[in-house]
Amino acid sequence: MEPGDVRIVRGAVLATAAVGAIVVVVAALVAGASGVWGALAGTGLAIAFFAITIVAVSAAARVANELMLPVALGTYLVKIVGIALALFLLRDTTAFDRPTFAIATVIGAVVFMIAEMRIAVRSRTPYVTTRNGEGTHGPTRSSRTG
Repeated sequence: MEPGDVRIVRGAVLATAAVGAIVVVVAALVAGASGVWGALAGTGLAIAFFAITIVAVSAAARVANELMLPVALGTYLVKIVGIALALFLLRDTTAFDRPTFAIATVIGAVVFMIAEMRIAVRSRTPYVTTRNGEGTHGPTRSSRTG
């Protein structure tokens, strides 16, 4: 993985875990022990699913940039099938509170996406490649004409 991708994954995971801790405390107060397990499972699911996508797309980018979109769509499909299968198999479970699980998953997903976007936007990633291969962040005096 590229250093920028590692920074994005780490920052988004930490932000989601921090908010997840708050969700777990609230779930404990509202739904008791089963709420705690539901909140932990939901937060963990959000972190795992989003981190897997970033890692897979980053690995595809190392092979060929053209593979990034198919890999992103493929991981999305696998995750949708995975969550549907998990929800089907756990439909009658009493191990955790399902509403708390759902709320924690949604909150975790939103926090992860916001953190990921914020870190990516604030990173100083070169978007122009010069002849010698160095990235620049915008026009320089030597690259301006006329």
